[in-house]
Amino acid sequence: MNDFPTSFVIDGVVHPALPMPLKPSWIEGAADDGFDLIGRAWDRYHGVLRCRTCKAVSLTRINVFRDRTALCRACIRDRREADAATLGAELLGPDSRDRHYGHYLLSCGHIVRRQFHRMTTAAAGGHAIDCETCREVRYADEACAYGWTLVGPATSGRSGYRRYRHGCGHGQDISIGNMAWGDCSCGGCGTDWSGQPSFVYLFRIDLAGLPVVKLGYSARPAKRLRHQLGIDRAVRTEVLRVVPLASGNLAVRDESACHRHMRARHPGAIVPKAVFGDAINTQGEIYHATALPVLQALLDRIAARHGGPDSSG
Repeated sequence: MNDFPTSFVIDGVVHPALPMPLKPSWIEGAADDGFDLIGRAWDRYHGVLRCRTCKAVSLTRINVFRDRTALCRACIRDRREADAATLGAELLGPDSRDRHYGHYLLSCGHIVRRQFHRMTTAAAGGHAIDCETCREVRYADEACAYGWTLVGPATSGRSGYRRYRHGCGHGQDISIGNMAWGDCSCGGCGTDWSGQPSFVYLFRIDLAGLPVVKLGYSARPAKRLRHQLGIDRAVRTEVLRVVPLASGNLAVRDESACHRHMRARHPGAIVPKAVFGDAINTQGEIYHATALPVLQALLDRIAARHGGPDSSG
């Protein structure tokens, strides 16, 4: 009587068994990985494994359980489904483009694409899994409560910001966190600094043995230099240039863009806080004097973009 099966049903497909030997080293390798090697099918390169945990049968290349580590796809799927269930979601299936991702139906009814390991971490309490669609709806509701309308992604591309339109028609990028608390002002009709005229400035500060320049923004550049930066009166300082802008909102946007440009293109021009220390009451925005031509060119672009004259010291 022949006790060996004549076929195997794997993932709903019948595979005829191949009458080929099972080497002891293969059986041992499969056992080390938690499987029983119960036969061969498909071709001479494949063995049929039965998982000792879930009893699922799989078709696996022999060199996998011989030389590496075989994994049970059924057990992996069960764990991923359990992770999803813990989060109130349902695993719909793997992503066809990337084996590390799957598609999930969330409790809100929306389908999202997530990394499997992120879902595992979330199920263990490591972080939350939210829905992009519901999140944007929440952002829109938060904006509406303060008289704003969510338009879409920030035009600046900054992470953590969105583009909003105020009831007066003015549009601007605002931090999501600030909007959630209503801690924002309209650059078009607001009455605080963000809606009032402001300036992007360029200062020269001749520290002992270290001439530097500072680029920043302020509604009152001269006061900023003389009274707010804590520079010793014996240090020679000069307002080299100010570019007027219609609002503080525009000023901080353009000033931030200048600093991003310097960090990306001219990192060697930046003077670290550890170098100038307490000589200037600021955490950054200080550059070597040799960077002056580059900074002047950036201010030229700002002035040209806004179409207004500027002043030089």
